[in-house]
Amino acid sequence: MDSIKILVSNRALPSDKVGSWTTRMTNFVTRNPDFFNYVLSPNKSLVTSRYCKKRSFITWKKRFRKFQLVNWVALDYLKEIKKISKNYDKITVVVMDDLHLLEAISQIKKGIKCELELVLSFHGFNLSLDQKLLSSINKILFLSKTGYEFSKKSHKFFPKGIIIGNAINSNIFYPLDDEQFEKKRQEKGFSETDKVLIWMANDRPRKGFHIFKAVAEKLLTQNKNLKILIIGTTQTINHINVETVGRLPNNEIAAYLQLGDYYMFTTLYEEGFGLSMVEAYKCGNTVLASKLGAIPEVLHGLTNTFLIEDPNVINNWVKCLNDIMIKSTVNHKRLSVKAASTIWDYEDWETKFIKSIQ
Repeated sequence: MDSIKILVSNRALPSDKVGSWTTRMTNFVTRNPDFFNYVLSPNKSLVTSRYCKKRSFITWKKRFRKFQLVNWVALDYLKEIKKISKNYDKITVVVMDDLHLLEAISQIKKGIKCELELVLSFHGFNLSLDQKLLSSINKILFLSKTGYEFSKKSHKFFPKGIIIGNAINSNIFYPLDDEQFEKKRQEKGFSETDKVLIWMANDRPRKGFHIFKAVAEKLLTQNKNLKILIIGTTQTINHINVETVGRLPNNEIAAYLQLGDYYMFTTLYEEGFGLSMVEAYKCGNTVLASKLGAIPEVLHGLTNTFLIEDPNVINNWVKCLNDIMIKSTVNHKRLSVKAASTIWDYEDWETKFIKSIQ
């Protein structure tokens, strides 16, 4: 049987922008240029690229929605899939975390003359779709077993689910040895007695910067040697011990995470994975994270990680970090490079991703 694989992305691939999965998939298509026969995205730099752009809905009136979806929003992608499908017996279409494009492709599935296997790579926690759309999907790739089980229980029928986890490049995100750690911190202006707390996320309220700000203001009054780095947002805290770094390219993030002692992941919603907290952990930070979504599963078995019940309560974070800081002055062993390389490593994810599609 003459079959091919098509990757569908609403974001440009490859890309130099920071994203929850764009960095990972950019790495994948660069390392495995022949795995996908076609990559449909707003980019045409690869030999396999077919330029496709997702358009916005013109109106949200329900009676026009399906017409717009197929004839406007996903038009570029559908045209390419129809054209490509004419030359093959089977096509496997992998949709990267876009439910609109997924739905649009499902609408034309029966009209495609060849066999069309539809795969969704889902990066949230709770997938809720109507049964008709679910019945058109052949399999769904999940970041966690917790998310898969939670999504499955609210549907009468659910497609095959495969848990492939997430991936971090261990050649970029790794802890410095003790000598490098002290040297880099001194270059940044930190003293031997300073403790560095890092927060990194975007500006969305559900990422909990307002929670972190309240926590940090309390901690700064109690710990004169506490220094804070804020990454990913322009929001800041007005204090001499706080530095706002702003948004950074993915390849520059590790250099800041490697300076830290502690990392706070103050998310207020059910995360599908929590990529930044694992990046911070692999760089040697003790992690404090909200006990929501897949986070307990992701951090399970990892030393120096702490789950915060009721993350909206400021004192829960303050007390936890103060307790850790007191204990760590007695005995706190930082993560080794060898240990970090075994945690949610890109190579492991790539093997699972390839196997799940083949």
